[in-house]
Amino acid sequence: MIMYLIAQKNVEIINQLIDTYRQSEMFFSPEQNSDFQQKINITTIKSILEQVLSNCELQDLKTIYAVASIGIHERGERHYFYNNTVEMIVIDIKENEEELLNKHSRYIALLTYEDLIEYFLSVVTLAPGLIEGMKILKLT
Repeated sequence: MIMYLIAQKNVEIINQLIDTYRQSEMFFSPEQNSDFQQKINITTIKSILEQVLSNCELQDLKTIYAVASIGIHERGERHYFYNNTVEMIVIDIKENEEELLNKHSRYIALLTYEDLIEYFLSVVTLAPGLIEGMKILKLT
């Protein structure tokens, strides 16, 4: 139950990350802004992410990473390119919340605080994974 309690404790931070990643997705749309404006946007987003992540300890970051991993890997997606939509394929999940978190966190056991910060700063589209992970783990 330890990881699930950490995930519950970090719901507010996860929601802040979701909001920030959604902003970054808007900033980097193909029809958006000049190169100069995108550099300003990158700096702004990184600054916001650093501020949110600075409140986290190593175990918090590992748990948030696991939540995103669950959201990305425990559901399927069907892409329809003719109308640019995505359909979620709901697959039955047999593990409980703690088992899912443990399963998805064992691969990041050796990552350092700096490695995880770098990961979160380098990803642009993590919002869907975090949102779906929160749904699967019943954190919403």
